[in-house]
Amino acid sequence: MTDGPESEHLRRKLVGKLREDGLLTDPQVAGAFLAVPRERFVPEAAERDGLEAVYADRPILTRRDANGFPTSSSSQPAIMAAMLDALCLRPGQRVLEVGAGTGYNAALLAELAGPAGRVVTVELEPDTAEGARAALAAGGHPAEVVVADGRAGWAPDAPYDRMIVTASTAAVPRDWFEQLVPGGRLVVPVRVSDGVDGVQVVCVLDRDREGFTPAGAICGGFMSLRAQA
Repeated sequence: MTDGPESEHLRRKLVGKLREDGLLTDPQVAGAFLAVPRERFVPEAAERDGLEAVYADRPILTRRDANGFPTSSSSQPAIMAAMLDALCLRPGQRVLEVGAGTGYNAALLAELAGPAGRVVTVELEPDTAEGARAALAAGGHPAEVVVADGRAGWAPDAPYDRMIVTASTAAVPRDWFEQLVPGGRLVVPVRVSDGVDGVQVVCVLDRDREGFTPAGAICGGFMSLRAQA
């Protein structure tokens, strides 16, 4: 089912829609979406619902906890495209992703960073991390998946030129600032208010020697960054 003519057609159709909606402007990001089959990272959804559903512009829930509460998903392509556009990741750069999830976004990052770059993605849940690791390896996407609390970033491979977070937070941890190079960029969903109807905004922040400078904002919402599995 992966990487056949139908998959390629649906990827092109999705990219065309994202471009029409003004959410995908960077040709390199478009190329990454065209190169990476989404179904590789959500095989159960592909088997259950078919490829048309996989390439619909919507999130796909992939994991729940013992109480049925959603804990992981493949994010909506629209918000992924907007965040990757804003990240401005270039070949040869080092990037940290907080929240590996299915591994799909890490695969896109690997396409953007190229063979001279480095992609590290941090995941709290060991089972989720293992699934992402297997899917990335199956597709030949060179991204390292580590199991850790993403609030601490991942110091062993720091510093990073870019950092992208796929879970919301109420504050930016000091570790993220310290692991970014001066001039580096962080794209992170920030909770402006909590509760069922809590407001979130995806902030684009550029690091200088003293702090972060706002460089843009994107509408969108994510599950909360969790402190423990």
